[in-house]
Amino acid sequence: MPVPLSLDLRKRQIKRRHASQNIIRQIVHTSTITRLWAHYCATGSYSPRPNPLGRKPELSSEQPEQVRAAILEQPDITLQELKDKFSLPVSLPKLSKSIRNRLELYYKKNDIPLGTASGRCQNKAIGMEIRTARNGY
Repeated sequence: MPVPLSLDLRKRQIKRRHASQNIIRQIVHTSTITRLWAHYCATGSYSPRPNPLGRKPELSSEQPEQVRAAILEQPDITLQELKDKFSLPVSLPKLSKSIRNRLELYYKKNDIPLGTASGRCQNKAIGMEIRTARNGY
C-alpha cells in the first residue's frame, strides 16, 4: 500500500497548482496531483484523508455500559435476555466475547474448585498405569 505524501511535498504541489506553475511530475503522478487538488478544494487542508479501514464496533459507545449495569444489577441474567432487553444487533457468541474482553466481566461456573488442582491428564496417566500393571505390561 502506498505511503501518503509528506506535508511539505503536498504544500509545494498545491502552491504550484494555485500559481499555475509547472508541477513536478517526476516525483508525483498527475492523477495524484488531481486528487490532492480536489481534496484541498473540498477541505482546505493539506493533510491526508483519515484511514477508514478496520472493523467498525457493532455496539455503540453507551451500550456496553448499559450491559455492564444490567449484569451487575442481576448477575444471573442470560445473554439472550441481555440481547432482548437492549435490542442489541449482535450474535450471542459476539455478545459473550465483548462482555469478556471489553467489559472484563467473567462467569465462574463453580465457586469451590473440587479437584481442579490436579489436571485431567495426570488422572488419565495414573489410570493408564494401573491398567498397564494389571495387564502385565
